[in-house]
Amino acid sequence: MLDLEPITIEHAPLFRRYIAAAGSQNSSVSFGNVFLWSLMCKRNVGLFGDRLCLEFLCRRGNPFYAFPIGSGELLPVLEAMRERSHSLNRPFLFRCITAGEKEALEAAFPGRFAFLADEGNFDYLYSAQSLATLAGKKLHGKRNHCNRFEAAHQWRFQELTPDLFDGCREIVRRWDENNDGGDEEENAAMECPFGHWDKLDMAGGALFAEEEMVAFTFGERLLPDTFDVHFEKALEGVEGAYPMVCREFVRLLLQKYPEIEYINREEDMGLPGLRKAKQEWYPLSLLEKYSAEWKEGA
Repeated sequence: MLDLEPITIEHAPLFRRYIAAAGSQNSSVSFGNVFLWSLMCKRNVGLFGDRLCLEFLCRRGNPFYAFPIGSGELLPVLEAMRERSHSLNRPFLFRCITAGEKEALEAAFPGRFAFLADEGNFDYLYSAQSLATLAGKKLHGKRNHCNRFEAAHQWRFQELTPDLFDGCREIVRRWDENNDGGDEEENAAMECPFGHWDKLDMAGGALFAEEEMVAFTFGERLLPDTFDVHFEKALEGVEGAYPMVCREFVRLLLQKYPEIEYINREEDMGLPGLRKAKQEWYPLSLLEKYSAEWKEGA
């Protein structure tokens, strides 16, 4: 039987352990993304064998599971998940599974799942060195934006600490004023880590111009070589603030964690403007993701 309970901050070490065992770069199952977005979607979590199971109970759409995280035996946990779905009269559905996980589901139950690519949730993976240096012809535009920012301002960048959280809130407030009040769910997710900063083991940075905070960013380490950037926010009208906060944060990360090679800047949500913006940074690769639904009666 699969027993699940609502996620809490105390589950953070479990995620780190099982994500490390799986070696997954998938931002959809990072503890931060699972824990921070609770306003949008309730999450339940539990262990079955040597696998960590996640259940998502969203306000919109059917409940679904993440692929069970870890390296333990797969078939028994899939059977337990399917039994739970059946007992609750729900579709047996997975979302945001990687190509390798898709293959594992098909091998476990040949022909029983219908798979669909979920392009809006593909993760953008970048070279940490590329983002830190902005070297080469492709990134000359980003480099020029940074040069203009540096020429126009007395600026500094520093690691994000609790004494700077109010400055982050002010940026969000001003951004929301210019964007129809902002997004309630996103704002709640950005606010959540400020109350749990030490336990979340996150890292972030803040960019200042003339002693005013103009941008901030934060995220968490997924794997020894991969960092997942959860949020990046800048005041509108400050030219170069976004390229600067990205560049300076990656430089900071490489100082803190020299072994980092990849920066996961997450998905574009199928939004054309966001997709264009992420493509302009020239990712190394896209981490493909799929949904998988059990074919009843197949």
